[in-house]
Amino acid sequence: MIGPKKELRTTDIEDDSGIYDPFTPERTTDAKRARNDGKCKALILKWIFNTKCIIASYILNVISVIFIIVLAVKPYEEKPCPICAPCVRFACPESWIINDGKYFYVSKEAANWSTSWNICSSFNASLAVIATQKELDFCASMLHSDYWFGLSGKDQVWKWPNGTEFTNQFPVKGEGFCAYVNGKGADSTMCSVEKLFLCSYPEDCRKT
Repeated sequence: MIGPKKELRTTDIEDDSGIYDPFTPERTTDAKRARNDGKCKALILKWIFNTKCIIASYILNVISVIFIIVLAVKPYEEKPCPICAPCVRFACPESWIINDGKYFYVSKEAANWSTSWNICSSFNASLAVIATQKELDFCASMLHSDYWFGLSGKDQVWKWPNGTEFTNQFPVKGEGFCAYVNGKGADSTMCSVEKLFLCSYPEDCRKT
């Protein structure tokens, strides 16, 4: 006698509960796709997070390198020049003589041309710059001896203490390398000879 047939368990149907039964074979269903989608989304989110961390780390490294370079270069940056205070006029000694806005110092001691130049420099002045024939005539009129002034040169190429070339405003006699002035005009001789000397300072100075 054959008994009633037992109903076979349907194994290819899965409810929508989303609970996975390992003993129950399954087809690709909405629940399985949902699980797979969840795994994919989790992987994508993890990848995005890792990528953001890498980018952030890269940016921080770049900023750190730039900061180090700035700190290394900053000490060597050229600092802007400070604003200069108003210039104070040089106070000319009482013994200086003025002529057309230029001050002259007539020495009382003799020295060679180089030493005379150094003494004038100590006054913040120079050996006299006689710019015109008129100035030469003025100096010649007040001097009764030989006085070094600022012309020096070689092969008759004369230059002033600042390096500018003499433009023959007046004749210079002699064949020496250093010029002097006396009551007769301008002359020249060897620079090692000791003479009195004449310093000059522009009109920037004033009487005290």
